[in-house]
Amino acid sequence: MPSLLIRPMTADDLDGVLLLEQTSFSDPWNRALYEHELNDNKLSRYRVVVPADSDEVVAQGGWMLFGDEAHILTIAVRPEHRGQGIGRWLLLYLIDEARQAGCVNIVLEVRPSNEAALRLYEKTGFALIGRRKRYYPDKEDALVLLLEGIDDELLWEPLERELERLAGEMVGKEIVNGEL
Repeated sequence: MPSLLIRPMTADDLDGVLLLEQTSFSDPWNRALYEHELNDNKLSRYRVVVPADSDEVVAQGGWMLFGDEAHILTIAVRPEHRGQGIGRWLLLYLIDEARQAGCVNIVLEVRPSNEAALRLYEKTGFALIGRRKRYYPDKEDALVLLLEGIDDELLWEPLERELERLAGEMVGKEIVNGEL
């Protein structure tokens, strides 16, 4: 049975990514936006989590480089695969990529109503630094979160150990009939 892996998102993944967007967000990104990001934005990086032997998109995420700061733009896990560590694994992977690219801080926006995401970000060390009023199309505010100092070994070492632990677990996970 297949293990999971994280790899760069390609145009071939977009059908699965768009389905994931529709099931995860009230204002999903469209194909043209992803195509632009993949083809034209040299500062962004998008990744998918897939079984090692198929292209089924289990999760996706992306970030953009702004000098020494990364902005996490999107992260989502298929509903039937949530609560199993996949989102945390992908988040830590994205943080590691940004860190290796020279980023010091990571920022993101999240809906106050997205309690699962807030727990994930808080567990990872993100702190609330602001609020964007009426940020989303439905006029819900966005909370602005910051993970500061990822270049500091004292901060990074426990996150790196967690990334390695989760990576080991995901390699051993099996997907049977679309379920982990």
